[in-house]
Amino acid sequence: MKRALAILLVLFAPLTQAGGSFSVDIEFAPIKVQIPELWQSITTAFVLESSGGASMIGNTVNERLGHRRVGPYCLAGKPKGQKGQNTFLFCFNTEYQWFGEKGQKSTLEEAFDVKERFLSLEITPLKYVP
Repeated sequence: MKRALAILLVLFAPLTQAGGSFSVDIEFAPIKVQIPELWQSITTAFVLESSGGASMIGNTVNERLGHRRVGPYCLAGKPKGQKGQNTFLFCFNTEYQWFGEKGQKSTLEEAFDVKERFLSLEITPLKYVP
């Protein structure tokens, strides 16, 4: 168990150290397709930014996938009709599956592609606005 945890920390630590911006219409599009009802519910009630922050695969970890954005994908937003600054952070958590050159399951270091599956949504208040 300890060995498995150590391997996970080594594999995913580089993802959390680097970040980058993403576009809702480009990098986040495959996740939106997985959650159409949830996405519609959120965007009916809230105004979300069109870009946000996500983890980024570093070139030193995998040169082929370097600079690719992966979840969690976080967007700032506020309730529709609310004036002023964004008051919530919406983070869409995903799970990764790495694929080799011929489509077989792989490790991050050896991967040629990654597919993500939506896992959960976290909504965090940024600032209380009376």
